[in-house]
Amino acid sequence: MESDYVELLPRVCAVLGDSRQSVVDDTCLEKLLDCFQAITKDETELYILQRIPCLTDIIVNISKQRDLNPSTLSFIMRLTGLFAASENYFCKLENDGIMSSLFGNPTSLGTETWEEATVRCGWLLGIQNMLQHEAVIQFLCKYDCIDEIIRLQKDPSIFVASTACQLLANILSFSLQCSELASLGNGGKVQLTGTVTTLHSVHWSDCVCAITAHIEDFLGSDITSNVQQALKLLSKVSGSSHPVAIISLWPRIEESIKLLLKGDLTGIGQPLAELFLNISRAVPCDVLELKIWDLLSLLLRSLNQAEALMLASGILKLKNCSQSLTVQAATVLLQPLNYIITVTSVQPQEGTVLLDSSSNYRVDIEHQLSRKSACINLTCQTLSHLLEFLQMPSRKIELPYQALIHSVLTVLKLCIGAAIPTTSAGVNISRHLIGCIKVQRAGIDVLGAIPQRAGGIEEVKSALNLLLDYIRNPDTDSTVLKKTLQALFHWMSHCTEAVDSHALEPKLKEFLDGDFLSVMKKRLFDVHWEIRDSTLEFLGQLCFQFKEVESFCQLIGSCGIPCLVLELLSDPESYVRASAISTLGKMNYLSPNWQMLPNDNTVAVVKGDILSHLLDILNEDTEGFPRRAAVKVLVDWLKNRRMLSSNELENCVPVILKLGSNDLDWEVKVHSLELAEAFIDLSTSNLSITPYAIMLSNSTHSTQVNALLQTLCNVGIFTILFSALWDCDRPVAQKACEILIKLKRIVLGADNADNKPTGLKPNRESFGDWLSNSNLNLQNVNDVLEVMTALDLEFQHQQLVRSSDHIESSLRSLLQDILAAAENSEDSGADCY
Repeated sequence: MESDYVELLPRVCAVLGDSRQSVVDDTCLEKLLDCFQAITKDETELYILQRIPCLTDIIVNISKQRDLNPSTLSFIMRLTGLFAASENYFCKLENDGIMSSLFGNPTSLGTETWEEATVRCGWLLGIQNMLQHEAVIQFLCKYDCIDEIIRLQKDPSIFVASTACQLLANILSFSLQCSELASLGNGGKVQLTGTVTTLHSVHWSDCVCAITAHIEDFLGSDITSNVQQALKLLSKVSGSSHPVAIISLWPRIEESIKLLLKGDLTGIGQPLAELFLNISRAVPCDVLELKIWDLLSLLLRSLNQAEALMLASGILKLKNCSQSLTVQAATVLLQPLNYIITVTSVQPQEGTVLLDSSSNYRVDIEHQLSRKSACINLTCQTLSHLLEFLQMPSRKIELPYQALIHSVLTVLKLCIGAAIPTTSAGVNISRHLIGCIKVQRAGIDVLGAIPQRAGGIEEVKSALNLLLDYIRNPDTDSTVLKKTLQALFHWMSHCTEAVDSHALEPKLKEFLDGDFLSVMKKRLFDVHWEIRDSTLEFLGQLCFQFKEVESFCQLIGSCGIPCLVLELLSDPESYVRASAISTLGKMNYLSPNWQMLPNDNTVAVVKGDILSHLLDILNEDTEGFPRRAAVKVLVDWLKNRRMLSSNELENCVPVILKLGSNDLDWEVKVHSLELAEAFIDLSTSNLSITPYAIMLSNSTHSTQVNALLQTLCNVGIFTILFSALWDCDRPVAQKACEILIKLKRIVLGADNADNKPTGLKPNRESFGDWLSNSNLNLQNVNDVLEVMTALDLEFQHQQLVRSSDHIESSLRSLLQDILAAAENSEDSGADCY
């Protein structure tokens, strides 16, 4: 902490300790507390207090006052707890009566004060902050604080109740760890299972006994909210980083938990599931013979379908789960889809049903799917959990993918009326799902995640046709259509990337030769701009993906789509214009014959014309998005050296840099600098210059460097870079600085570039004056070398990478804000008569 901050603290402490003044913005206190928490990570609490004695003074003074602003009192409690994490300081405050005054019996604070939720929360968080040594546990027992914390679990303030629950869990875990260590040190009887220590209850502290008795009492309660509270507390304990707590508690609560599983699980099923999952993640399954897998299996069978889905999803994510439980969880996950398949077909074919006949349905599945809202919610939840499972990097069980694809296709067909159910239950489900956008989005996401698992040609054909039906359907929602296009892209890519691609490619060609392109053309001019935008993005992806497939290139070149994309450069919506630009940029990667377009006397496009269009957009479009897209395409082309000829580079790069560097949009300027960097990289590679170890003779190196610098000077790159170095938009200046540092290492060599510069740290104005007074010209190679040698670019970069918050959010700025707020508060309180 710097000395000028320390000088402000006594004045701030005086403001906080004066009940006649108030901090206008309570968030200032939160920020101040965050600052102290950050400082304690680097310095000990005692060292800070020795340097800033006013902090102790304000803690002592406020502990004697009872008319303070509640927010200020809450802040002081939390601050006291932060410094009382030092046992020595805690003992000092306790001996002086400060601890008992602030954290002893809450009634000593006054009934009116304690009624403020912010004070109760500050009391809890203060205890939480100091919970770093056993003296705190002894203090809590001495003043019966545990009973008060237990009561606060039912506080009307949700935040206070949640904080109390978390604090109880932390006290329990910390106390058991302390008792464990004490028992080990005193030769107590401690049972070791693997690497986990379990502690017998005879070694428990009074705090642990009190909290455990509370948990046991609430677990056996007839009041659902009490049981929920106990389970929530146990979940927090089991979720802690030290497993000894839940292991030690388990023998005391196991029978109560088993009794709960045998009773009505309404309202407590989800808390039980969370508890079991936390335990199974934190504790080895063989410790104390918890038989957690048996309990999870029983709970999975007992929950309703919606709750069971969430539990099954959690089980499938466990790394050490038993195989039988994994199979059971997968069965639960697939049951709703399996039921839908069964009731929508008279006699499902082999390979289309997810589960065998021995997998009995839950009694509530039929009931839930018979009601519209429940049917939609259950189907969406099933698909959502299924997607999570499919996206897991490793799985202990493989799903029946052929049947899975069939089931997802069936659901999606029901949503657009393309499936005709043959049972009354199926007809009912169809009525619920038809036109349902939520189910369509969830189903398309799953379908898009499984093309690589398609086992046969017919599955690919069915998926492609259904996705095209969705794109063709005029009633398809724009968000659904966007997902559909992305899923279609994955399936089309699968046809060329799969192991058996030789068998799939004919199906893809058949698909493309159908009405696919006519549907795309229609969607390019949809009345909804979102659909036009999504279609353009999809076509761009497709062109880049299949750029080496000659038949596709010819198909695109002869179908008229490039002409339509070119027309969309004039679309009234800027997002669509930007996407059209990006799509044209990707089309340019297709093999040369794509440009053979029909001449309709309205549009004729060749690669050179596209380049002209991009320059016109950069110069004339009034919206930022199209201009950004134009520069990004040009940068991409420049990085791919085949896309622009030497003549085009020489002619267009200076124009692009001039237009882009003067743009009002900072992102256009950054992309223009990226183009400058790409041009530098291209020029450097042509001259065989590398940034670091240049293994050339001095004369050869000097000749190549001069040639490089002359090329860059001719293009005007240095004028643009040095101008951007002090741009008002930080990302622009930072990018320019990084490019200049990179160039400096190239032209001077790594060793010389690292030498300390002359120390010139100018701003834009002084740099201009310096150039003028020195008669330096940024078009001259020798002058450019002199400037690069003189400028301290590394210092400039350090300043630029620092967030602007380092001033506005500094501790000094925060203290000044508090003082200013106090002064304004005094002014507003003046007599106006």
